[in-house]
Amino acid sequence: MADPAVKPDGRISIGLVVVAAAVAAFALFLLFSMSKLVEVERDTHTRSNEGVVWAVAQAQYEIQRLISATNPLNSPSAEDVALRFDMALSRLALLQEGAFAQRIGETGGASVIARARASLEGLDSLIASSGDTVSRYSLRLSRTMTQHVVALGSVANEIMIDSTLREADRRQRYSETLTQVIVAIIGTTLTGAFLIGRLIVSLRQADRAEASVRQERNFLALLMEASGEGICAFDAAGNCTHWNEGMSRLYGTPRETVIGTHLPAAPALGEHFPLTAALVNRTLAGESRDFATRAGERHIEHSIRPIQLKGQNVGGILVSRDVTERYQAQHERQLREVYRDFVAMVSHQFRTPLAIIDSTVQRIMRRRDRMDNDELLARAGAIRAAASSLTQLMDSTLSAARLDAGELALSIHPIPLTSLLAQVRAKLLVLEPHREITLDIADLPDIPCDALLIEQVLGNLIGNALKYSPDDTPVTVTTSAHNGFVAISISDSGLGIPEAERTRLFERFFRASNAGSVPGTGVGLYVARQIAQLHGGDIAMTPNPGGGTTFTLTLPVTASYSEAMA
Repeated sequence: MADPAVKPDGRISIGLVVVAAAVAAFALFLLFSMSKLVEVERDTHTRSNEGVVWAVAQAQYEIQRLISATNPLNSPSAEDVALRFDMALSRLALLQEGAFAQRIGETGGASVIARARASLEGLDSLIASSGDTVSRYSLRLSRTMTQHVVALGSVANEIMIDSTLREADRRQRYSETLTQVIVAIIGTTLTGAFLIGRLIVSLRQADRAEASVRQERNFLALLMEASGEGICAFDAAGNCTHWNEGMSRLYGTPRETVIGTHLPAAPALGEHFPLTAALVNRTLAGESRDFATRAGERHIEHSIRPIQLKGQNVGGILVSRDVTERYQAQHERQLREVYRDFVAMVSHQFRTPLAIIDSTVQRIMRRRDRMDNDELLARAGAIRAAASSLTQLMDSTLSAARLDAGELALSIHPIPLTSLLAQVRAKLLVLEPHREITLDIADLPDIPCDALLIEQVLGNLIGNALKYSPDDTPVTVTTSAHNGFVAISISDSGLGIPEAERTRLFERFFRASNAGSVPGTGVGLYVARQIAQLHGGDIAMTPNPGGGTTFTLTLPVTASYSEAMA
């Protein structure tokens, strides 16, 4: 549809130029009025000069009191003179700072203050050396400072006169500014009335354009019905405006039961329909997205795009297609690759703990008559550690296989994390009693989660911290709760992760280049993060400033995506 603001030859119409000029004038009038009002407001709140006059008067007063304190008729004391001296000097120093100094400088009184202060400071050594004998400097102080008292009075008078002149000038500016503001308000009113008139005309044009859009929409509906893919459209409120036969075949829901319903909450569509309220809102905000979902044994790809009218998002369209056959073929190829990687990994990683068990058992058999209890316990501990390593390898690889097959179901129940962390710590200390695991646990609420899987995640994170850090360093576990999530942080002082490899840390079968001969499969972190994300949480890694790493597991306080998986 042609834009009425643009002529067929591509030139912008005169009407659009006039409207743009009116808008610009309206904005300029409004901004001018606001700037003038702000100027008046700022000028109104300009600090009065009364504070400066008061400060000068206080300096006069303190100097006079100092002169009076040295008068022999007043029974002067060295302590009183010292107090009055300090007060007078502080008052003069105040006049040479900040806004006081600036205002006094504008009236030419800065030199008077400086001379008074210099004269007073020049008496400091004499006063200090005279001790209790005030009569040694009383006459000199009186002669020196009396002239400065008179000069300070002149400074105060100059400031008052200047203030009077400034006030008269300010009132004149007020009168001129108010006149300008009134003119600007009149201009704002006139341009606003013009723009309202143009808006009424534009609304009428929009009604005619809407009729044209309805015709185009009917033609589009015919095209959508002819497509072999599932297509549905929704308006700005998320209500279904079109549902073709392709969608009915995919979800088994007739058009009559869907048209006009709110798609994110339509009960007839079942739990596999992908259009959620959040997705509708993002689409109406202008976001386009391609994604895939699973409905029973079927795999469905979706494309969702916003529908625009005159540059505004007025709805969205969802296109869905059944790609089960293609997905199954791709999944089989991926499984073959996973199986090949798994076999290679198992052949390498399982060999080490089995070799430890075999060599330890052979040594026990050869030396069984010569072994004392300590050596026997040490050999048994080595066998147990190797067996534990095998168990962890099996748990990780089996969990990874179940994740790949989509068979990892969750059993969600409220679990006290404090008890779960203590339980994981106790199990790990049985295997490594010489290590230190410190728990710094806050008062946490019960978390809805699968206890066995979260225990596996915590065991993996804390076990890795023990495995990759020196035996004489502790592993610290801290917790916190904020923004609806609980965070569990595991910190160690170990090898750290090379910066170039941190982006691959949670990939399956990935191991850092500095892991060396430490046994591992590269599966544990991959599985742990997948389990955390199934619960609506995540795992993040941050390097410690002094070396080592901190892994943080976050879990929602209220059940999230995990409930759908239970």
